[in-house]
Amino acid sequence: MQRSQVSAETHQPKVSNKSESTGGKMTSTKHLIDDITSILEHLPDLMSKPITADNYQEKRVAYSVIAAEMAKEHPPIEGIETRELTAKNAQDGFEVPLFLHFPTDATAPLPCLLWIHGGGYIIGSAESDGYMAKQIALTLNCAVAVVDYRLAPEYSYPAPLQDCYAALNLIMSDAESLMIDKNKVAILGVSAGGGLAAGLSLLNRDEAGHNLCGQVLVYPMLDDTNVAPPSNPDDDFFIWQRASNLFGWQSYLGGLFGQPDLQIYAAAARAADLSGLPKSLVLVGDLDLFAGEDILYAGNLIKAGVPTDLHVYSGVCHGFDGIAPTSAPAQRCKQEIEIFLTDIFG
Repeated sequence: MQRSQVSAETHQPKVSNKSESTGGKMTSTKHLIDDITSILEHLPDLMSKPITADNYQEKRVAYSVIAAEMAKEHPPIEGIETRELTAKNAQDGFEVPLFLHFPTDATAPLPCLLWIHGGGYIIGSAESDGYMAKQIALTLNCAVAVVDYRLAPEYSYPAPLQDCYAALNLIMSDAESLMIDKNKVAILGVSAGGGLAAGLSLLNRDEAGHNLCGQVLVYPMLDDTNVAPPSNPDDDFFIWQRASNLFGWQSYLGGLFGQPDLQIYAAAARAADLSGLPKSLVLVGDLDLFAGEDILYAGNLIKAGVPTDLHVYSGVCHGFDGIAPTSAPAQRCKQEIEIFLTDIFG
């Protein structure tokens, strides 16, 4: 299967704080790049640097502190309850935390979205994505289960994926008691969570055979071979740099990193056969390191006969919807996810 290497000359402009205009009007892309640059300049020094073996533990702590501070600014979401569940990992017996958010007044089995958070396989938590999950549960009148899978490098593949698999199996096996419609279960993954979601869809197809109605891959981290170092100072990317990507894949794959016969469940971009997967939505920005691999994966889904929506947003980087949530691309991304989920849950 052909591998994707994103061209920095195509996808990564030089960033300047100086105004650039066309016909007297500043472009929307320039506005967003200025927003991103401003945010990066105000981040603590640790958070603006690539993730490495020397700083990943500090980054985890810093990320959790930032997430907690952001959570304080969110208005409370009324009408949503949360149940804390555990799903047993069949491989090693680990009890995986799972947070099930659902409308308080639900009286019938609900569609359910299994949410897998991002963080390069090495940072992040279910708690950090809890607010967004609750919003979707309220807006779409569905259940959203956020899985708190174990992180690399302490727990390398297959542990994080098997944690997600355990969560999916619990949702399906206990659907009746959880008031979930097992015919309307989908998976959503963000960044590394998108990689786990893609791997989980493949694993489910080949092993459990649960009837998933869809998968949403938000700038997913799919290709373990997209780890080439930058060739020049401009050959790098906002938020998720090549150095971080290399460390993320090395951490997640452990001793399997670089192996030619890596399982497709570990890096979905390696899958030659994508047939039989559920209807898919793939979203990515054109300034994202993952743009090339995500576009290629969406194309391969289409070639395999999988109904697939692909949205590429111009002028935005990795994590754009969290960095600039009020921007037009972020709002479109949110709307398109809701439209897709409404369709498959209908």
